[in-house]
Amino acid sequence: MARTQCIGIRQQLTSLISSRRLEALARETGALKRSRKVRIVPLFWTLVLGFGAGKERSFAGLRRLYATVARQRLVPSAFWDRFTPDLARFLKRVAQEVMAKVGEVQTTLHGSLGGFRDLVVADATVLRLHELLARAFPGSRTNHTKAACKLHVVMSVLAAGPRTVKITSERAHDGKTIRIGPWIRDRLLLIDLGYYAFGLFERIRRNGGHFISRLKCNANPKIVGLHGAEDRGGGIIGTGLQETLGRLRRKVLDAEVEVTYKRRSYAGERTQVRTRFRLVAIWDTRSRQYHTYITNIPSARLSAEEVATTYRARWLAELLFAEWKSGYGIDDIPSRKRSAVEVFVYTSVITLLASRRLLGAVRKKLQHLAHRIPAMRWVRVFRAYVMPILLVLLAPPRHGRYFANAVEAGLLHEALDPHLSRPGLLDQVQNATTGHLAKA
Repeated sequence: MARTQCIGIRQQLTSLISSRRLEALARETGALKRSRKVRIVPLFWTLVLGFGAGKERSFAGLRRLYATVARQRLVPSAFWDRFTPDLARFLKRVAQEVMAKVGEVQTTLHGSLGGFRDLVVADATVLRLHELLARAFPGSRTNHTKAACKLHVVMSVLAAGPRTVKITSERAHDGKTIRIGPWIRDRLLLIDLGYYAFGLFERIRRNGGHFISRLKCNANPKIVGLHGAEDRGGGIIGTGLQETLGRLRRKVLDAEVEVTYKRRSYAGERTQVRTRFRLVAIWDTRSRQYHTYITNIPSARLSAEEVATTYRARWLAELLFAEWKSGYGIDDIPSRKRSAVEVFVYTSVITLLASRRLLGAVRKKLQHLAHRIPAMRWVRVFRAYVMPILLVLLAPPRHGRYFANAVEAGLLHEALDPHLSRPGLLDQVQNATTGHLAKA
């Protein structure tokens, strides 16, 4: 089966970013302004596949790999001198263009989520750095980590990859890193508590988007109405949430709540805003407490149970970070130089996107067996084929075609997990919300 099918490794990867575009971006960002001894296209793919997915985690190893695939010898200083702020800007531009291309969603949600254009998750992860970078990236826990950066990601669930990526110090507040604009219209954003802010929620609503967030444990919004239920003499309406939860006996609370917050300062003044959101509280029998969520999704569109079930999809961001760290070594950066840190972080972002592009091509070819290719298994397969993939990309076309047949057959064969039959997390969420919708 595998011999008769072709996924087109060279076409898949160069469709993300072409050699001509790489050279143009290198000139625009100044990555090639000092010397043309280092060729940008072999250097780019050496970093993306050699550092991001391969075993070369040192400058010496990357230099040797570059010399092999580019057929060009370099002294260590000539290679080291390429890791400049210009190269970091170049890779950032490439990452932005590739994310925009990969973020073009081709599939749709189903079940009660079918009305949303996409399911989007905002989250962040911390990367420890060498302590000599403490001034550039100060850590929050200086007793054991003096330097650390935080990688903020807005992830498209349908595109199975990041839409935007931002690097800050660990001390930077999460809420100030996410930009809400027209792009959020008709999309559902699942928000981690680090981004929790009523002003952010209001901007999402104002731009035509929807959100679900966990409610902070000490939040005490005023309940002003109930959805699909009566007060039943319990005196819920008009009370604060904390008072209500303490004496609540029902398993589900679906309410309209009123909150107040202060807007950002304009002309030296901050105005206080009063607004309303929907609150959902679900009793959890394991922890014997209520799990509370705040959202602007109407109750007619998602039930209280569906709100809680949909929020489970936020775990996909944790799986993405796990894949980035264990598979592509984004938290193993061998440098004390700020520009090199940024180079390797953006390199790992591009590596993930390139890997996901090939994974999509493999799943498309195997069609009904696609559910048997979990992401972490694909990481291991992809890393095992790094050197052959580099040869397919950088060898002359007549030689590349020879390698491609064997490499593609191996990828199609090894990608399948013979023991896997369980659906993925997104499918579980969509199936669960479909079931709740049928019962309603």
